[in-house]
Parts: sequence; C-alpha cells; structure tokens
Amino acid sequence: MKSIAPTRLLPHILTTLCLLAPTVAYAQTPAAEKIQPVTTTVVVQGHVSDDYLPTASTVGSLDSLPLAESPVSVSTVSRDLLTDQFSRVLSDVVKNDASVGEDYAPVGYYGDFQIRGFTLDLATGLQINGQVIAGEQDVPLENKERVELLKGIAGVESGVTSAGGLINYVTKRPALVQSAEVATDHRGTAFAAVDLGRLFGARKQAGARINLAGESIQSYVESTHGWRGVGAASADWRLTDKATLKSDFEFQHKRQRSVAGYQLLGGSALPDIKRLHTSTMLADQPWSKPNIFDTFNASSRLDFDLPAAWRLTFSGSYSHSLIDDNVIYPYGSAFDADGNSLCPDSPYYFFCPDGSYQAYDYRSPLELRIDASGQAITAGRLKTGPLTHNLVFGGALFDRLVELSPTIIYDPIGVENIYQPNIVYAEKSYQAPGPSVAVGFNRQSSAILQDRIELPGHIRLTAAARYASVADFNFSGKKKGTWLPQFAATWSPFTSLTAYANSSVLLSLGPQAPFWVTNTSAYLAPFHTRQTELGVKFEPGSRLLLTASAYRMRAPFFYPKQDDSANGFTFLSHGHETHRGLEFSAQGKASTWLRLSASAAAILAQGQNTGTPAYDSKQVINVPKFKLATFADIAVPHSRFLGASDLHLLPGYSYSGSKQATRDDSVSVPGYHLFSLGARYSPGGEEGRVSFRIFADNLLNRRYWKDTGASYGDTFVHLGAPATVRASATYRF
Repeated sequence: MKSIAPTRLLPHILTTLCLLAPTVAYAQTPAAEKIQPVTTTVVVQGHVSDDYLPTASTVGSLDSLPLAESPVSVSTVSRDLLTDQFSRVLSDVVKNDASVGEDYAPVGYYGDFQIRGFTLDLATGLQINGQVIAGEQDVPLENKERVELLKGIAGVESGVTSAGGLINYVTKRPALVQSAEVATDHRGTAFAAVDLGRLFGARKQAGARINLAGESIQSYVESTHGWRGVGAASADWRLTDKATLKSDFEFQHKRQRSVAGYQLLGGSALPDIKRLHTSTMLADQPWSKPNIFDTFNASSRLDFDLPAAWRLTFSGSYSHSLIDDNVIYPYGSAFDADGNSLCPDSPYYFFCPDGSYQAYDYRSPLELRIDASGQAITAGRLKTGPLTHNLVFGGALFDRLVELSPTIIYDPIGVENIYQPNIVYAEKSYQAPGPSVAVGFNRQSSAILQDRIELPGHIRLTAAARYASVADFNFSGKKKGTWLPQFAATWSPFTSLTAYANSSVLLSLGPQAPFWVTNTSAYLAPFHTRQTELGVKFEPGSRLLLTASAYRMRAPFFYPKQDDSANGFTFLSHGHETHRGLEFSAQGKASTWLRLSASAAAILAQGQNTGTPAYDSKQVINVPKFKLATFADIAVPHSRFLGASDLHLLPGYSYSGSKQATRDDSVSVPGYHLFSLGARYSPGGEEGRVSFRIFADNLLNRRYWKDTGASYGDTFVHLGAPATVRASATYRF
C-alpha cells in the first residue's frame, strides 16, 4: 500500500527529533545528599518475580519519583500479570483497574476507553515509554514489561490530551534472556512467541532484545477469525560514562473482521439479551472484507549526565497507523425500497422497536494517522538554605496528521433484524480507492517548568506549568495558547506513608459532531478540565502498595441538543459534567503465599445546567457508580508433596454496577459479576525452565452488556465475551 504522509512529514520529524525527551529518570535522594550519577542497571536473569508490586512509573512525574511518593494516582499491570491473564489487547489489561473501562471496543477493531468517566483521546491519550502514539491501533503486548494507567490530569507532563488520564506502555529492556511460548484456547486459536536478548561489550555496555510473535485468531464471534504478526526490537548503548542511548521499534500486521454493536430499539429499550447470541455477527455478508491494520511505533532517547548532578534528556517518537477499514455496519432504522422508514415514529439513528435495522457496506481504505513528537528536558537540584529545589524545564513539539481516502463508501445494502437470521445480499462493484488526502492536522508546541521544593518535616511542594500552543486544522485553523498549571503537596510522616493533594488544569481538543445533526461532523473548540484530588499511599514492608484517593473533576457537557435548526439537533457544549469519585487499590505481595492486584472505584458523574432539564443531575452514559476488580496469585501449600513443585492458583472476580445507555437515564444495562480461575505450574520452581498455564475467563459463562459507549455522538451497547479457556507453555533456554 502506498503511504504518502511519512515522506511529507519527514523534514519536520527530523527537526522534532532534535528536541526530544520523555520523563527524566534520576533517583529521589534526601536533601542533604548529592545526586549520584545515573548508571545503567543490567538484569541478566531470564526470569524475575516482581510480586505484582509497582515500584516505578514512567507517567505521573517529570523526575521519576518513586510511585509510592508521587502525588498522583497510577496503577500498574506487571509483566507477570499480563502473562497470567493471557493478555493480548488493551481490553484484557484495563479490566484490572476499576477506574478504567471500555467505551466502544468491538471485537476485531481498536478500542476506545474511558478513565474516571472521561473518554480517552486516541490522538494523545496513549503512550509508549512516555511518548505519544497514534492510539488507533491494537498495541502488541509481547514486548511490554508493564502497562501504566494514570488516572486524572497530567497536563504538565502530557500537554493537550484527554481529561481522565492516559495509558502508557513500557517496553522490555535488553537483558540476557531466551524464551519461547506457545498458547491456544478451546476454539483453536494458535499463538507462538519468542523473546531473545543479548548483552555486548567487555562491560556489558550495549544490549539488544527482539520479540517475535504470530497468532491465528479464532474468535467467539462467527466470521471474525483473523491473524496477526508482530516484530519488535529494543537496544541500549552506554556511549560513554555520561551518555546512554535507548531505542525501540515495533511493527504489527493484523487482519480481522470487526463486530459492530447493537443500538437501542426505538431509542428507548434494550434488545432482549435472552434472544441474542454472543456468536452472532450482525448483518454478516460472506463477501465482506476484513479490516487490515499496519502499524509501527519507533522512539529513541538520549540521556546526558551533566556537572553538579544535572541531567539533560532528548527523546523523540514516530507512530504510524494505516488501516483499511471495512465493515458491514448495522445502523439506524430500516428503510423500504422508496427510502421510507419502516418505523417512522422512532428516531432514525436507532434500530426499529421490532429489532429491524438498515445494513450498510462501509469501506474506508487507506486511513492514515501519524503522531510525531519530540522533547528536551533538563533536570537538577539546587539548595537554598533549608530548602532543596528539584528543578525541571524544557520544551516539546507534537504533530498529528490524519489522511483519508476521498472514496469512502457508505451504501445501504438491505434490511436485517437482530432476532432473525442474516439475509445475504449481492455485493456491488466499486472503483479502486484514490490517494489519501489530509483531513486533519494538529500541531502543539510547549514549554515546561517545574519546581518541587523539599521542606523540613518531610513535606514537598510542587509548582509546575506547561504553556501549550495549539494549532488545529479542524478548528478553523485557529491557534490557541494557554498556561496549564499544576500544584501538589506531599507529606511523609514516616517512610512507608505518603499523603498528597493536587490541583490541575488540562486543555483537550473538542469532540466531533455526529453526521445527523445540523453542524454535521464539525469539531468543537478546545476545552478545559479542572481537577482537585486528595490521596494517601501506604507501603508496609516494601511488599504491598495500598492507595486511596478522592477527586473532583469538572468539564463541559457535550451532547446533541434538540432545537429548531435544519436537522432538529445541534451538537454543542452546554453546562458542565462533574465527576466525583473514590478509588482504592492494593498491589503487591500480601503474604508469602499471596500476590494481589485489586481495585475499587465509586463515581458520581452528573451533568449540571445542560440546557435540557431531563439531563441535569443524571449519571453520565457508560459510567457505573461502583466497580470492583480483583485478581490473586495463591501458592498452593505443600504442593511439592503433591508432586507439583510450584503450583499456583489464579482466581479473579470483578463487578460492575449498572450503566446508563441514555442521557436522561431512562435506559440502563444491568450490573454484572464475572469470575475467572486459572493455574500456573512450574516443575522447577521460580528458577525452572518450563511453566504451564491455564486460565478461564467468565467462568460461569454469564451473558451481559459490557459497555454502553458512544462513537461520534451515537450510542451503542456491546455484548460481553462468553467463557473462554486458554492454555500455554513457556520454555526458557
């Protein structure tokens, strides 16, 4: 496939790569001590148990504070947890945090997600190693060491992004490792991966690591089988005693048909879930094409140790997502041959009350999205009397390009019904797609300042700001500049306990209107979100991290408002939505026999002064008031005497309260309980070469609605996955 935009962007990318840097990594030290030069630590073991305990985070801190001391809410899904749960896509990962959920994530397609009730901006809300990527992709997990979930505003660190937080993937670093894994499930999926790492030089000053994977996907939804291939590499090179270079590259090719969601019947009732099957693909046509995804992400980072324990970091990244988007799309009320609605008393953007709908052939070839970013950061310490200043300053550049083919197809092919077998219609003939053209371009430049002051009495005060200048192609080409302040305070009365408070302001790009409103497909203006948060972190014995936080966030309320305009609706912002919540989590080793990852979230997310009284003081769509997620690794006592030298049980339980499907809360999907159970067996114990795993999701095969998310102003409901049993074997050689 021909790709035009990378060549067009190359001069600017080369410029941005000269101003590069994500988070600066240097150790937090007492005020009386000097900062020691940062050295590269090489892990030479092939397997290390991490006890599910998160100790560091790339996100949430410009100067790499230990996670237990940082004044933000971050949870981490470790490599061990990803492996135990057979995680393949981001939907498998976020189920471990009760504050994160799906927001339109169909089978066979990249997903939208929400954090603290705010939808993630795919243009800026996902990162790899702290650097922004194009989020319209299923990021491969085979080369990832952990996934970090930042909850709440991080405007100084991340610039213009989504309000609820961000998701960051951290890649594996070079080490002496050689392992292979094979896996399958009860539907016949075949998966294989290898992880190979070497260290070079007399002082092991260089290293490389390669991850390769292939998967033949046998989905639980009919006609959505597919395959993917992954190649990834990372390299570290200690150029001198004061300079280190790190680089990463990954590529994934994936082919799979996607599954569309259901809509409300007549806009006022859920489909009868007892009459539906999770294996059903709405409007399935045997001639329809699969989606084709070609994505790659590349980044580099150069660290310099400067005199007086200062550090300078340059980094840059390039992320490319090319998609042939093909789907038989079920949408809206059904029409007869003359174009008349078969349910004229219902809104035409919902299914008919009897379950009938219009099926469309949707094809959008050569969808191209590119994120290119660069950053430069300088950090160090200054002492003024009893105060120690931890200073950070620098700048960043970011470009976002979207190209689409002008020959997008959206043709009605016939009428279907969710309760009846699919009708096969004849395929039409179409012209080959023309070259892609730019339909969106966003450029951001930022200046970053931060001072974290260490006071007597184990108190830290942080004052930070980011000046963000934004020029957006879709917002009339206007340029907007604004300061994004962020303040925080922490108090550590003793080593294992930290209490914190923060206050932040964030700028986000405005959402796009749906096609059926008067201002069809228009982008609204950028908007601010404000947050205040209080929290406490407790780490007894450096084995288990316990956290609790309370927050309040406020942003504009966006929706299609009924009015006297040409189409009867105008997409706008009116009033505010306020999200108030409580979060609790526990991660780490609770005892010698128990590793734990657990979180709970309670949230009240309501609109106020919306201009439509029926929407005021109502819970926001797709945000449950309570959610719980738990997973444990239990070492079976005396397993050696049972002939299993290292046997672990892996139980899990999650609960989600009901979710609203309409803005007036007149329709909601019920809450649900899910159970999972697995086992891990290592004949040689932690140092053994072989590990076997088996894991069953949705153990009781419960049928449920997993989310009621929105896409471009429209709302959908999606069925959750049925019971799935997976098994794997890993060999370290």
